[in-house]
Amino acid sequence: MIDSKKKREKVRKSQAEDPSLTKINPKKKKQKLGKSQVIPSPSLTEIDLVEAMKKQNGVSMFLAGKVISTLARNSNLVFSPASVNAVLTMEAATSQSDSVKKKIMIFLKSASIDELNAVFREITAVLLPDGSMTGGPKIATVNGVWIEKSRGFSPSCKDLLVNFFKAEYAQVDFRSKVADPLSFIY
Repeated sequence: MIDSKKKREKVRKSQAEDPSLTKINPKKKKQKLGKSQVIPSPSLTEIDLVEAMKKQNGVSMFLAGKVISTLARNSNLVFSPASVNAVLTMEAATSQSDSVKKKIMIFLKSASIDELNAVFREITAVLLPDGSMTGGPKIATVNGVWIEKSRGFSPSCKDLLVNFFKAEYAQVDFRSKVADPLSFIY
């Protein structure tokens, strides 16, 4: 433990290094912070991102094990952990239900939507086509989201799906024209 004299000395030293800290009056309840005092929200460090990816890889291996043990005996199987991750991340990022977001974050062992998005961004940067002569595609994926035409969908969610997740987006009539959405798939 640091005794009170050393603690005061440490505070004085930190104030000397950053004099903007002394401008904050602890007795006032509401104060506006100066630009030098504003701390930007932290982004994921490289180590945090690696740890988040390890957790999501663990979830993918768990799912693969379940699928293989129940469905794939003596048969061919295609399983795409990257696609499962993409679908769950898109749902968490665009869902208006806090309950859905929380359940997905718990399932993927993620601390936040930002962490899910960072892992998705890293996966796509490493695995998806890069357009170079010697590079990708290492994996080609197709993301598509079809929303029932009668349901509303916010422009910001559509923008997120199309621009961040690179997903095709369409509003379709599932009620009266059931076969039409299937033509998108084939």
